[in-house]
Formats: sequence, structure tokens, C-alpha cells
Amino acid sequence: MNFKFVFPAVASILLFSACSDDSSTVTAEPIPASSSDAVLEESSSDAQPSSDAQPSTVIPAATGPGVVVDDFEDGNNENFLGNFWYTYDDASNGAKSTITTPVDEEGYILPGPANNGTSYAMVVHYTLDKGDYEYDPYVGWGTEVTVDSTNARFGGISYWYIGGAHEVHIETSDVKDYDVHLAKVKASRVWTQAVIRFKDLAQGGWGEEVEFNAANIRAISFQAKGDGIVDSVIIDNIYLQDTSEVEKDKADMTLQPAEIPEVAYTPEEVTVTNPLQEKAMKYLDKGVSFTNWLEEANGKFKTFKLGEADVKLLADNGVKSVRLPIDLDLYATNRDAFVDSTDTTSVLEFDDVALFTVLDSFANWTERYGVSFVIDYHEYDNSYNKTSADDSRYVLMMSEVWKHVAAHFAENPREDIFFELLNEPDMSYGKVTAAQWTVAAQSIIDSIRTVDSTHTLLFGDAQWYSISLLAKRTPFTDPNIVYVIHTYEPFVFTHQGASWTDYGTIRNLPFPYDPALWSEYSADFGVSKSTKSNVKNDVRNYYKNGSKEAIMKNILIAKKWAATNNVPVIINEFGALSLRSTAESRLNYLKAMREIGDALQIPLTHWGYTGDFAVIENGALIEGVGEALGFIEGGTEPETPAEETEPVAEN
Repeated sequence: MNFKFVFPAVASILLFSACSDDSSTVTAEPIPASSSDAVLEESSSDAQPSSDAQPSTVIPAATGPGVVVDDFEDGNNENFLGNFWYTYDDASNGAKSTITTPVDEEGYILPGPANNGTSYAMVVHYTLDKGDYEYDPYVGWGTEVTVDSTNARFGGISYWYIGGAHEVHIETSDVKDYDVHLAKVKASRVWTQAVIRFKDLAQGGWGEEVEFNAANIRAISFQAKGDGIVDSVIIDNIYLQDTSEVEKDKADMTLQPAEIPEVAYTPEEVTVTNPLQEKAMKYLDKGVSFTNWLEEANGKFKTFKLGEADVKLLADNGVKSVRLPIDLDLYATNRDAFVDSTDTTSVLEFDDVALFTVLDSFANWTERYGVSFVIDYHEYDNSYNKTSADDSRYVLMMSEVWKHVAAHFAENPREDIFFELLNEPDMSYGKVTAAQWTVAAQSIIDSIRTVDSTHTLLFGDAQWYSISLLAKRTPFTDPNIVYVIHTYEPFVFTHQGASWTDYGTIRNLPFPYDPALWSEYSADFGVSKSTKSNVKNDVRNYYKNGSKEAIMKNILIAKKWAATNNVPVIINEFGALSLRSTAESRLNYLKAMREIGDALQIPLTHWGYTGDFAVIENGALIEGVGEALGFIEGGTEPETPAEETEPVAEN
């Protein structure tokens, strides 16, 4: 039965059975394969399993108080629960991935031969091709399960596999937006058993959070993701574990008292006398970024998702600065042709109606409500990367984009409009070097200064506005630059539950670290066998790093550099994800950041307006946020939002 479903792409997490220090894989001990086994080669769809050779790998039958979903030995399309197998791909989303399996004469997928001591297994070959799809391409295969309250007795799933990396999805009927509970399985070129506890599953993170309930299991499916991958997976002996069979957590941590680092500095070591310091404190403190809109890969302005009412709401609640992340080169209508051209006389062209409708509107609104305006060139599509960084035409394109924007605002007398050169160069991978970024940044600075000598520029270093790289840098000769760092430390706290990181399964970490709230079981904080070692170490060392002082010690490096060079430094991204932490801990973290900013005289702009890093919910500041970040002295109700005025692009 060939079903076709459309699933959104999702960055997923590594998460399987109970935690253990000595296991970096997701599985039990693999059974070695000999030369006669059907070992699938990486990135090849030609390696077909053979049933002719005598197998030296023999996988055991699934037995126990649980239920065998399918061992495929009947060779048909139906599982043992009375439902059927299907495949799906990403074609309807504009990608070009393909998936093939053995099929019968009616086109229904079937098991294929397996060289593992059994006759048949589910054999899948696939090619992953991004095509015009914005996210990771994917293919999938699965089987439905009848929703039944008796399924609540199941606590995990096991199966044997050989082949490429994939995800296993345990889909439940109460998840309505495809944000399914899942785990990620590493590639294995020998037959290996995956054993996955349901308690260790996690949703991708983009949809509504739903507690996993085995009674509502509606399907078991598998998905392969990535671009330009040609590979295969064979899966056999799928088994739902009874809760009595599920591996128990193990005590693997020692309760420790909080280890608070010493933070020492003299006033001279952190004092900046440059007049830009006063300007930065006046205009760039108590800021908020308008997120999840114009900076996104397909975020070219079409209509106002955020507008005057949002600016007024922030201003009424004591916010002093609005940072607008926007991918400026999306408005260069011939960007790619310009970059590819060898004609040095070619000219970059722009969609000025879209670009300046949005920029002029926010310039007008921020002036109306007395807040500063930061134009943040923010590339979520990562088009500036290690390769394009060496392309002089790409660097010229960025420089010309900024020249165009700067020329438009050159005559604007406001001193509180700021140009942020480029957010986190190569933000997806961090492989652009400081030397490469210096060349590009200098080109952008020079280009802006040909048309605008007055507005202040904001510069952050490579590797996500790295503190350590900034501390090694000689400031630019341009005297009108404010330097920027980003910090999300302790990352294991601020990004617990972040599906796009290795911390997607981490949960329940308090801030600050408190031994009374700690556990001897790292599994209580979402650690499992497959959790990466660096993440495990971050959890186990949290007693050293989960404090205001630990955060401040790192930020102090940047502030001392700023004082030594007599230039201002600001933090215009920080924040804590709300998915897996308590509101109390998040407020504690925000208050700690405010106290650090006040002590070191570093202006702060929070990452997040609404969404998972929100300061606003249901049209008002989240309770306690205004006080924690110093926006307001006490809890005041925001004024009624203003009606939107008609945005008009200036000429």
C-alpha cells in the first residue's frame, strides 16, 4: 500500500536508552559481519542484500512479554498487528528524493531478502536530493498501529538494522502537527540492534508540545534525511517492549556543592572613556530583537507580521532599543547573477518597494515611540559561508547591499539608527575564519562610509560573535564602531530542549545550579546512552558552570578587551529557551544577565520577542520579565496597543 504523506523537515536529537558513560552508540553490542554478509556501503544504493551466501550474522528472534510488530518472514505487506507498510517522500515540498523497495505486481511494497539468518526484512534504498526544498530532504517508510488503550503497557521499541543513519518516529494520535516523538539512529555497517525507551523520545520542537502516551500510538515509521545522500537501510524483527523489559536508569552522578568561580577586576580594567560608550549605554541597552520573521530563509517582506503596535508595546514596557533582523540581500533582485558575473560594470538591482517599506516603517515607528533602531543584516540561509567568503564578488555584493541601505538613511539625522554589519558570519557552521570575515567586514565598512559617515556600525566576530576571537582582535580604524558579542552560556541551560542542537533531550536543569534540585541520575535531565559526550559532560559539570559568576567570568574577557582598546562592547543576543526549563529558572537567568550588564556597563539586547525565547505573550510582558531585565521597576500593565498606521516608503 503506497501512501504518500508530507512531513515538515525537523532537526532531531540523539536519544535512546538509559545513560551510560562508556556507550557512544545508540544500540546494544553489534554482531560483526563477515565478507559473506550483505554489508551496505556508505553512499551507495547499489549494494543489494543477497540471500545466496551463508550468513555468519544471525540475529535472534524477538521474544518476551512484548509484541512483535513484524519479522517480515511471511514476505507480505501486512504487519502482525493487521496493518500495512507504506513509503513517503518529499516530492510535494519541491525536493527530488526517491525511495525504492521491493514491490508486488500491484505496486505495494514488500519485504526483501536479508542475509542475517532470516528470509526477509524491510529493504529500503533511497536518494536524498534537496531540489527546491528549503529544508533537509527526506524519505520515509512505516506502518500503522491501531490505537488501543492496552498499548499503554509498552515502554520501548527494539529492532535490528544495517545501513544508513535514520530516525525512528513513534507517532501518536494526539500529535496533530507532525511534530512527532522521535529518536535518531546512527549508521551501522554491521547488523545492530536499536533499543529505544519511549521515555527518551522527544518531539522535534516546532509544534505543540504533547506528552508521549503509548496508548495513543498510531504508527511506527522511519525516516532518512540529509542532502546528496545515496544509501540503504534494512530493518528486521521490530518489537514493542513491555514496560517490564525496559532498561532502568542508573545512578551515574555524584551530588556536588555549587562551585562558584572567583570574578575579580578593577574599575580601570573595565572602564571605557570613549564617547561611544555613553552612546551605547543610552541607545543600545534594554533592547529586544524582533525574531522569526524577516531573517528567515524565505523571509522577504510581503506583509507586516510585526508592526507599530509591537514597537509601542515594547516602548510602553520600558524597552529602549529594537533590533530588526532582516536578510538584506533577499532584496537584491539580481543577487546571484551579480555574484556570478565577470562584468565589473554590472550593477546590483533592488526591490526598493519591499525593502524600504519595512525599513522606513520601523524607522518611523521607533522614532515615534522613542526607541533606537538597529538594522541587523541577518542571513539564516547561510549564503555567506566558508566558500563564498573567498569569493570577491560575493563580498562585493554584501558591500553594495549595505551601501544601498546606508545611502537611503545617510541624511536621516537620528543618531540612534545603527547598522549591524552581518549577524554571526557563517552562522550555520562557524567555519568562516576571523581573517576571512575581517576582509569582508572592512569592505562593508568602506562601502558604507562612501555614502554615510555618521551612523554607528555594529561589528561582531566570526564563530557566532565569539568572545575569544574578539579578544584577539585589533579594532578597526573606523572610530564609529561598537563591538558586539553573543552569549548563551551556560548553553546546556539556555538551550535545553532545542531540537536543532545536541541538547534537544536535555530538560529540568535549574538556574542557578542548586544541589537540592540535583539528582544522581543524569537521565533525570534527559541524558541517555546516545547523548553526545560533550553534552553529558556539560550536565555533569553544571555545578561548576551554572552560576552568574561563571557567565560573568567569560563576559569579562570581552569587557577587559574593550577597556584596553577604549571601545564599547555590547551583548545583543542572549536568552533562555522556554521548552524544558521552569519560569523561575529563566527569570533567575535573565536577572543574572541584567546584573552582569549593570556591573560591567555592557548594554543588553534580548534574543526573542515572541516564540520560544519570548519576552511577550498574549500581548503583554511575561510575568517577571520586565523586572528581571530592568525594563520596568514594578509590574505595570501595558497600554492598549496603537492602531497600525499605514506604512509609507520614503524616497
